[in-house]
Amino acid sequence: MGFSCLFCQERDRVSYFSSWCLACANLRRMLLLYDPEQCTNILKRTLTRDEKQIDYKISQEQKALVNKDIEKIDIQKIDDTDDSYFKKPETRSSKKK
Repeated sequence: MGFSCLFCQERDRVSYFSSWCLACANLRRMLLLYDPEQCTNILKRTLTRDEKQIDYKISQEQKALVNKDIEKIDIQKIDDTDDSYFKKPETRSSKKK
């Protein structure tokens, strides 16, 4: 349409007479239905992270990177002629009464 949304200024308006795009219009309706402070508190809790959550996320990303590096390391192949590694260990025979 050529007319951008007045809120996000990225997407086109729903119609010539409306002021918002579909997503921003839904946000506006939610703010009108519920308390705006309650909505902002929910958004802050869900979309922003505190220091503890940031540290946890960083540690998870580091673990993922380390695991990817471990998978890339070439493991030395075991010599096929020496099957002692794959043999079942010999144990005492079980006594049946």
